[in-house]
Amino acid sequence: MSEQGGNRRIDRIRRPEFVEGLADLSLEHLRTRRDECYAEREYLSLLRRLVQGRAEILRAEVERRGSGGEGGSLVDQLSTILSSEGQGPSRGEAVKVGLPEEEMLLARRRIERLVADAEISDPGTLDDERLAAAVELLVREEREVSQARNDVLHV
Repeated sequence: MSEQGGNRRIDRIRRPEFVEGLADLSLEHLRTRRDECYAEREYLSLLRRLVQGRAEILRAEVERRGSGGEGGSLVDQLSTILSSEGQGPSRGEAVKVGLPEEEMLLARRRIERLVADAEISDPGTLDDERLAAAVELLVREEREVSQARNDVLHV
């Protein structure tokens, strides 16, 4: 996500000129920029939730192994793991822009690539070292997505 200068929406929003001269823009152009920010925020929020969910699953596997495998299989615990995910503080803001299906698909594909690259589609097959590395990869990805989202919120 740290690429700058491309043609992606996040790249346009992060450019300094995106917020320069706002007072000179027509109301229509101003609303278009606002809507771009809303759409990017929603995309990044979805992406962050997907990353966090994967990270919680892997952390649960680490905990399960640390307790000697007590508490049943990871699959048995899945609904509990995911129901506790995302229980942090909410900004209490209503969603202003729905994500088109294509953007939801892009977010899911990005997570699938990340999971495939880290070989974490089945955490039970990973040794402890690879499992820890996969958790760290997801934590770094979540930080990058959160930073991009914060950049958008700032704009």
